[in-house]
Amino acid sequence: MIKKIIPALFLVLSSAAALAAQTNNSMPIASDMNLIAPHQEGSWSFGLQASHLEPDTDYNYFHLASDTPDFFPILDGDSVYTVGSDYNWGWGADISYHFPGNGRDVNLAFTQLNTSHSDSATDPNRAITFASPPIVFSQSGKHSAEVDTNYNAADLTFGQLIEIGQRLSLHPFAGLRYASIDYKAESQRDDTYNFNIEFGPGIGVTFTDNTKDESTWESDFQGLGPRFGSDAEFNLGRGFSLRSTLGLSLLVGDLDVREKGSANELVTLSFEFPPFPPGSIILSDQTTNTNNEIQTNTRVVPEADAKLSAVYKTDVNNNYSLSFEAGYQVTNYFDAVENSVMSTQDTSTQYSNYFIQGPYARMQLDVA
Repeated sequence: MIKKIIPALFLVLSSAAALAAQTNNSMPIASDMNLIAPHQEGSWSFGLQASHLEPDTDYNYFHLASDTPDFFPILDGDSVYTVGSDYNWGWGADISYHFPGNGRDVNLAFTQLNTSHSDSATDPNRAITFASPPIVFSQSGKHSAEVDTNYNAADLTFGQLIEIGQRLSLHPFAGLRYASIDYKAESQRDDTYNFNIEFGPGIGVTFTDNTKDESTWESDFQGLGPRFGSDAEFNLGRGFSLRSTLGLSLLVGDLDVREKGSANELVTLSFEFPPFPPGSIILSDQTTNTNNEIQTNTRVVPEADAKLSAVYKTDVNNNYSLSFEAGYQVTNYFDAVENSVMSTQDTSTQYSNYFIQGPYARMQLDVA
């Protein structure tokens, strides 16, 4: 969706920026239309926003695969499990001061979204049997994974209100954005593989390979950089209007990667030869632990966001007014998450985008 929204808004808002660059107090652009930076008194605006957002599964899913040991190639049929995304509630708050004079303002805004998605799956029992004597290869397993993200963004921008005629107003802005994107994936795997040979009723040997592992992967980006964009609002009358927003940022920061995990592989030989009692021998019992922290090179992460909404504004009295806004938003940070080594054949690139989308509702109080 962002690919369709951003180009259309960019054409409108880039035209607005070109007009704003030529604006002083007013400039006639047609016989019945003026471009004006309107006079205003000093005032404050306070906004609160609730968002119901979903990470896009093209970018923010996690793959967990079961791998067949090399000595069981006949059962080689890796299964890939995906942790799907779901909607989560986020919130935002902002405060603006409108300077006395020709439509200038300063805005401080904060946004936060925490997401958590988990899933589990059980491998279907796979078995292949050869007769004379019966030889059975079998495999089963359980897998689970959880993906958590913690997203925070803060903006400090300066804007200029521009009115074009009686219906259209534009609000170009420029400033700084800080963003933090913490992506964490945890997985657990328990696979069992058996190789059984029966020499007769109640007589046989079984090789068993049981692998249990737990892994944690965390990718944490923090960056700061310039931000610019514009709002465009079309007045429908009776307090109603349509509003669109396009914002672009270029963040510079560090991407920290942490990897932690443990894996245990237990290989046993069990045997049953009557009249002797059954028994077993441990052939291998190995545990591997990893605990690595990697500081990546400084990265430049472009960001783009867009909103489309409907707004209703009403005056409470001469000093107060309320605005109610509802719409849809998208935000994309390009190559802001380093892919997990726990992801398998589905991961073809080193980095992924952090992309969120969904509806939102906002309320604003204006105090003269």
